[in-house]
Amino acid sequence: MARTRDVNYTNAARRQLAMLAVAMLATNNAVLAQGGRANAPRFQPELRADFIDARTAAAHAGVGFSVPASTYVRLGLVGGFGRAWADGKSTWAGRIDGVVRFVVDPLREFRWAPYGSGGVGGLYDGDGHWRAVLVGVLGIEGPKSGPIVPAIEAGFGGGARFGLSVRRAMPGRR
Repeated sequence: MARTRDVNYTNAARRQLAMLAVAMLATNNAVLAQGGRANAPRFQPELRADFIDARTAAAHAGVGFSVPASTYVRLGLVGGFGRAWADGKSTWAGRIDGVVRFVVDPLREFRWAPYGSGGVGGLYDGDGHWRAVLVGVLGIEGPKSGPIVPAIEAGFGGGARFGLSVRRAMPGRR
């Protein structure tokens, strides 16, 4: 009886390994069918400059990154630091945003491509307190220029937001 049970476990382990191998081959073939980008970098850093017209007007320089979650969706994290102005006074300000970006033209078929982002963030206006904000942005990404891709954005997140960014260009996609 024990011998039969060992054979069943061995057969089950072989089936699981075979299914895993088939799944890995299918995934690799799907990536190769999309232009052979099996070794394409998945991490996309960016540099940003943003103006936020919230309780106080603020200008931030920022950095961030995004990673593809699917063909059309990118998950990103952005942080910015700068100055805020209110009542003729200037103070330090900052923010951190977690966003999901939906890219309309993920395979770079057109020179210019719109996108939309949404998420949550934390905004510091220099008043000693962070506050949570909802973030919504519409943007347009420009043509690839060497290793970078420029973008311009407008939206909301604690107030009106306007931003410029440059992201690392991804081979064959946005």
